[in-house]
Order: sequence, then structure tokens, then C-alpha cells
Amino acid sequence: MSLERIEIALEGECPICAAFIRPQAGVEETEILSCPVCQSRLVVESRGGDRIRFGEAPAVEEDWGE
Repeated sequence: MSLERIEIALEGECPICAAFIRPQAGVEETEILSCPVCQSRLVVESRGGDRIRFGEAPAVEEDWGE
């Protein structure tokens, strides 16, 4: 019996340009990434099965990191 870990290819749709995005394995909720088509900053809102839901990432505020 093999205990290989099977990675499911996740994919979702950019809420800005509707392009299909297939991020790298291991992407987590709240992670921020860029759409490869329109370069919009997106946040991973949820994951379920082989689907992933993206939202527009909030703008960086001046006091972040203080």
C-alpha cells in the first residue's frame, strides 16, 4: 500500500478579468497573489474541493507593519 500524497490542482476565476487561475500547490486562505493576465492583486477567500475563490485584495495602507 502506497502512502503517496495526491495534490489536487486548484483553479479559480479572477474577479476582475474572469481569467482562470491555477495557483501553485499549497496555496492557503488569506494568501495574496497576482492574476497572471491582468496583474490585479487577489486574495484567496476560500478553497473547496478543486475550486478556489478569489477576491480583490485590499489596498496597502500606510500604517501596515507598524
